[in-house]
Amino acid sequence: MHTLVFDTTAGGTVIGLFQDNKRIAKIEKLMEFGQAEELAMDVDKMLKDHHLCFADVDLLGVCTGPGSFTGVRAGLAFARGLALGALELKITGVSAFEVYAKMLKPENRATYNAVVIETKREDFYFQMFDEYLNKLTEPLALTREEIAKKLKNHQTSFIGDGVERLLSVPLGLQIKQVELSEIISVEALFEVAYQKYFEKTLDFPKPLYIRGAETCVK
Repeated sequence: MHTLVFDTTAGGTVIGLFQDNKRIAKIEKLMEFGQAEELAMDVDKMLKDHHLCFADVDLLGVCTGPGSFTGVRAGLAFARGLALGALELKITGVSAFEVYAKMLKPENRATYNAVVIETKREDFYFQMFDEYLNKLTEPLALTREEIAKKLKNHQTSFIGDGVERLLSVPLGLQIKQVELSEIISVEALFEVAYQKYFEKTLDFPKPLYIRGAETCVK
């Protein structure tokens, strides 16, 4: 079984190709712009380098965000386009929250595990998981003060590309573990997608928007 996973929602492009449980290829690039242009070329080259064509892929997992509007749409559009040409292909969306949570090793998890994702605004994207990675909250957009209030009096582990900014000022929290990462782990992305496949909980990829569109009418 071949599985292809990728993410373009944050500060780069992450692509992984797996055969059963073994990773056979990986690409990780930190980049602010151009993910959409490079994604298709990188996937094509990765498959050709391993003497595969897209028809050989059995499962496709794509990160649905939250993240940059362009990055989220680029990844989902590419995934959906591939699925149109392969009716037997299994496809699932995976949220960045789920992937970051999976990146926390069991020994580093606390009672509360907070995934904090950068919004590049005053607030943060936030979701909380228990030690078994069950979801304790829905995905939210919260201020620093609102996050601190939710975590008060609870030992917490933190992970995500927004953690450094969140904890740049004292919040009086009980912290077990802090893990900083600019991009998500391709292995964790695969693990979440693979789990959804075997649990028969595949979720056709849809963009994870936490805020409404910010528009104005003149």
